[in-house]
Amino acid sequence: MVLFVLFFIFVVVVGFVAYFAGQQRIRDIATFATAHGLTVIGNDWDLGDCGFSLFRAGNRRYWHNVLRGQWNGLPVTYCDYSYVVSDGKNQNTISFSNVIATLPVSMPQVTVASRSAIGALAERSIGAPGIRFESIDFNDRFDVQSDDDAFAVELIDAQMIVTLLGLDRGYHVVFGPEYLMVDAHRLQVAEIGALFDAAALIVERIPALVRARTVA
Repeated sequence: MVLFVLFFIFVVVVGFVAYFAGQQRIRDIATFATAHGLTVIGNDWDLGDCGFSLFRAGNRRYWHNVLRGQWNGLPVTYCDYSYVVSDGKNQNTISFSNVIATLPVSMPQVTVASRSAIGALAERSIGAPGIRFESIDFNDRFDVQSDDDAFAVELIDAQMIVTLLGLDRGYHVVFGPEYLMVDAHRLQVAEIGALFDAAALIVERIPALVRARTVA
């Protein structure tokens, strides 16, 4: 009985801490939005999955702390996104910080994900899955996937390679078809400005050849 009471108290305390932490995050993100001229949307999400598999993951999905506006002249949307994976009575919630930016042209989807330590070792030794680029450092660090390999190589030119190598190692980038998404596992509010900066810089570095391309 004593163990049950202690467990109950623990659950209640954890719940209160999570609630107040969530409320503080809402206030901090509102302050961030005001400082950067962004509009606070709240929990209303009207973009669907944007063509991103991350937004279709899990059994349940939630969008919170949605912001919208312009960042360095680029139309952007921010969200705290979570999805829940259920396995019987067990549940696991995975949470992200996401910046969605409007692309200057529609394009085949290209995903740029960091390789794991094992993947990087495999790339250096026997080769690992993904599209190959001229930069060894880039191939070691990133796994690039697309249904259109030729387009991916056109998109990720020398300048884009330098830009992507300069990103935080926890960032994940998805180009297309209509939007760019830069995401990372849930960031502190003080860190999300860098996520916006990364999205704006990546869009700016899209090659002119790609910008002139028309995708049917």
